[in-house]
Amino acid sequence: MSLIGILIVIYFCYSQFKAERPRRFRYLLLPFYALLMFVTTFKLNATNLLLATVIILLGIAIGTFQGRFAQLSLENVQGQTKVSIRGGWPFLLGWGLILGIQILLSIFLAHHQMDAAELSQEVLHSALEELLPFRRIYAFDWWILWALSGSSSLAYTGMLAYRSPDFWQAIRRRSHRKS
Repeated sequence: MSLIGILIVIYFCYSQFKAERPRRFRYLLLPFYALLMFVTTFKLNATNLLLATVIILLGIAIGTFQGRFAQLSLENVQGQTKVSIRGGWPFLLGWGLILGIQILLSIFLAHHQMDAAELSQEVLHSALEELLPFRRIYAFDWWILWALSGSSSLAYTGMLAYRSPDFWQAIRRRSHRKS
């Protein structure tokens, strides 16, 4: 991996310890887009159905773990609640698990041989997709990865919404009030 790639991964890890405002695109639209892509690319047969069930359950478990331990902070500013989220170590652990599962599935199911350079590229692409969510739209077309990404993202969003109705309001809000 190049120096720039290493710096991007370091910045991604560092950014998980800073609070960010929730955005509808990242927390609502992308998970549903990923699930839509899963449904459209999925080929129905018994093996795929079993594999999809396992992958979706893994994604839900990882996303729920990430959402359960993410730090939500609420701040009342001029009568309006401002929500911010900090993923921290639980988010990074979940991201690492998802990345590891993607790599293992690529190796074992797609019979894809991966060398160290390709592995580092996969880490870089995964970090870039988290930093720049719009990259996911064109990122991959394998239903297995869409199932894992969609289920973990939706579970993460669902857990945050369960923990904080203000989070849910923030990502549903159509426009932000001006003061």
